[in-house]
Amino acid sequence: MDFNGKTAAQIRAGAFNFIYLSPEVFLNSPLFRDVFYNNEFQDRLALIVIDEAHMVYSWGLVDSGTAKNSSAHKQTQDRSFFRPLPVAIEGILKSVFITEDNIIFVRGELPRPKIRILRVVMKCSLKSNHDLLWVIEKVETVDKDIAPTLIYAGTRNATLQVMKVVNRSWKTPTAERNPCSSMMHQYHSNTGGYAKVDSINQFTNKKYPYVACTMALGLGQNWKQVRKVFHMGRTDPSNICQMMGRCGRDGRPGLAVLFMEKKQRNGKNKIDDFEGIKEQTDDVCMDALAMTPVCLRIAFSLDNLVGHIPMSTDDIRYIREQQRKIDEGFPKCQCSNCLPEEAIQLYD
Repeated sequence: MDFNGKTAAQIRAGAFNFIYLSPEVFLNSPLFRDVFYNNEFQDRLALIVIDEAHMVYSWGLVDSGTAKNSSAHKQTQDRSFFRPLPVAIEGILKSVFITEDNIIFVRGELPRPKIRILRVVMKCSLKSNHDLLWVIEKVETVDKDIAPTLIYAGTRNATLQVMKVVNRSWKTPTAERNPCSSMMHQYHSNTGGYAKVDSINQFTNKKYPYVACTMALGLGQNWKQVRKVFHMGRTDPSNICQMMGRCGRDGRPGLAVLFMEKKQRNGKNKIDDFEGIKEQTDDVCMDALAMTPVCLRIAFSLDNLVGHIPMSTDDIRYIREQQRKIDEGFPKCQCSNCLPEEAIQLYD
């Protein structure tokens, strides 16, 4: 049905119980704007549903010019589910002309205390992924003793390099080209449909222990057997938070190892660089996560709550969240910042 003056009049008169609109009409049509702000229509309007709400935020990045220095609006198939961070909520509500008092927010406790977070400074280049050689089980390890592991890489091409490194560790060169490998498979948005189904089924049935993947893997999955998650390089803390959440879903302990580059290209590489910054962008948050000395569990909590990574234990938001976790009875954190010596032993 074309949206014209006649249709607009029918909508105002209440001829339809459900109205499905394209984003272009909702945001850009002067005719629909007149309908939307009509008192008769507003009195009848009960619910607004926005499918794919993250796209509204992406459009905002493009419209504001932020997208010129960002890739957040690209490669969406290889990125995670949208999480309602404060800056995204603010941008979406502004775009669709809704105030916060007209929204009901459902908030839950996101931290998973049984997941141990290790932040590791990479010794080798991100492109080579050779730092994985120190965390892959040794060749002599019995197959049944290899912990099911997801290795997240930032790009589709990087997943192939991850496979090469793992096979090098296991002294099985060129096995990354073997679609029937009993060690590792690859998964990203361009993986064929049948291959995706086969890979998921075989991993679920414990036919192989390692998956080299992008965020395309995990959408809609709820595997209980995943014990470890490795992440290589940069994305943003919100995506990393979801990647870590793929392990330990059976209630048992899980391990998340975050490989960070020693120097952030064109980024902030000293604690002092963060002084005076009131609002952290995704890039600034990632730079902060790479070097913050505070508890990593609390750092992720604050990123979820307010979109901010604290750089000092004197940060008032850090102090409040730390006390809240104590009051809630959270067990002592075992991240690499809270127990650095144990983390080094575990990694080495």
